[in-house]
Amino acid sequence: MSLFSAPTKSTTPSSILKKTPSLKSTLNRSLKTNTPTKVRFVLPHSKKVRHILKDYIKHGNAKDYESLVCLIRDAELFDDDISSLLREATECISIMKEELRLFVEALLSIDWIERDDNVVREYQSFIANLVSAHNYHADFVINKLVTLFFPSPTDPEWDNGSPSKTDIKKCQHVHSLLCELLRTVPLCKDLLIHALVDHFPYMNKSTHIHEYYIQNLLWVICYQPALRPNILHLIFSKVIIMDVSAPREEITKLEDEEIFMMDDSKTNTTINLDCVHSIAHTLDICLDKMFNYIYAECYEPGTNKLNWAKTKSLYQDILTVFDQLILPTYNTHHVQFVMFVLCSFKTTLTEAFFNYLWKKVCDPNVASVIRQAAVNYIVSFIARATFIPLTMWKGTLQQMAEWIHSYIATQDGLECVNSDLRLHSVFYTVCQALFYVISFRHKDLVNTKKNVVFLESLNLAKIVTSRLNPLRVCQPAVVQNFAAITRKYQLAYCYSIIEHNSRNTIPTVYRDEKGFVTVSSNVLDACYPFDPFVLSRSSAKVHPDYRDYTEVSFEANDSETREIGDVDDFLENDFSSKTQKFSYGTSPGFKFKG
Repeated sequence: MSLFSAPTKSTTPSSILKKTPSLKSTLNRSLKTNTPTKVRFVLPHSKKVRHILKDYIKHGNAKDYESLVCLIRDAELFDDDISSLLREATECISIMKEELRLFVEALLSIDWIERDDNVVREYQSFIANLVSAHNYHADFVINKLVTLFFPSPTDPEWDNGSPSKTDIKKCQHVHSLLCELLRTVPLCKDLLIHALVDHFPYMNKSTHIHEYYIQNLLWVICYQPALRPNILHLIFSKVIIMDVSAPREEITKLEDEEIFMMDDSKTNTTINLDCVHSIAHTLDICLDKMFNYIYAECYEPGTNKLNWAKTKSLYQDILTVFDQLILPTYNTHHVQFVMFVLCSFKTTLTEAFFNYLWKKVCDPNVASVIRQAAVNYIVSFIARATFIPLTMWKGTLQQMAEWIHSYIATQDGLECVNSDLRLHSVFYTVCQALFYVISFRHKDLVNTKKNVVFLESLNLAKIVTSRLNPLRVCQPAVVQNFAAITRKYQLAYCYSIIEHNSRNTIPTVYRDEKGFVTVSSNVLDACYPFDPFVLSRSSAKVHPDYRDYTEVSFEANDSETREIGDVDDFLENDFSSKTQKFSYGTSPGFKFKG
């Protein structure tokens, strides 16, 4: 059944309205009954709703008006009661201005989405006509509809993120009305965006509340594609908050503790991420829903055929979100994989993404921290993605090397070179990026003579021996692995420089822009955005195209060992390789013996 298809007709129950002499006596008798929760709604026949409303507007008779509002709001309403009330209220739409706000709000408080289909249609028609006639009520109506984007407190979490038939039908009623309002009242679009932002659940709310709300936001995109950039921006702005609140190290540590406890109890229970880290579980479900949306949007239904026009459009919208939210945010762990998943669909997307990032790196008008982040995204993507052609990322390495040599040439023209990390932060980050990729993917770069010649063309020896001394500020794990590889293939000899740097490790003390004294270790941060994805459900979209790190050790002869001293202690005595899990926090992915 289509989400927005017209509901089927059904027979309306027979009328159960009772006629009473007056509204006041009806309400008084109802309140004296033995039913403690709800009074029975009885529409007064002696005084129609139209007369009550007109009497209140013209003569200020608030007694019957307030009684009517309370009765609608608090009484128990059956389908025939609602139909009768809506028919009378429809006759009064022309007078439902600001003065009757309480009456309108009472009508909007009616629980209508699970009623008989005829009642639902009558309610939708009334609300559409009301908002068309009086835009004053549009804001409250839109906000009231958005509150229906939340599940009932007792609703269970969806199986595999798929909405139940009951929830689909309820949401269908809401979206049918919302679609009509957006079509007939242009003002409602802006009101809807504000309402969606205001009602977005806080990250500590239950996982089901988040998946229910996000699913409804994605359904809004179905009939209002013009709102997709705003809605995607909203969703990812909230998902980022969850991501930084659920660090990768924290999740893996808690999972390890859970496994240890399970081993002690000798049970075979599967780990539930919700029990380990509730925010991480919510993040996992939200990202899985977004990944599924991307797949559904880019591929033809039931096929593996990519819809290139829709994919390009979605790429532009998500790239905008990446540019505004994800790239400037420090230390995110999983949300950036939305670009990883999207770019895996076609090489053209990966190339476009790399071009976008490299332009950031080369633009001196962009903040240094953004340029550094862009470099780290490029190299982490190259290191981890299995779908990038060798020729493409070799071209990226060539661009990096040329940029580095150009920068070195500029500095060599100066009489005095200041090698302050803060002054040359982008240069050092690009150098570390180049060293990182060569270390991570060196097997693909030394398997043929042609590729070895390519590595030689990068002139790595000139880079490591430049006066700016990039090995001094790069992460030790990157330096050690890069040094071992370049020595083995005679691309550069780094160990004398490493030894010299180890004897000159003086921290830098400086005063920042706020006047605080800061001590710097003069070592770049190890921030690689596409380090392992540790969420369980959403990882199914990532792992098929993801490369794990393979640790490699190189043979070292005695003379070299004596020359470099303790620096080479991490190297194995024989050439071997093994796959292992990364050590987070202390290195960008490498783990070696010290």
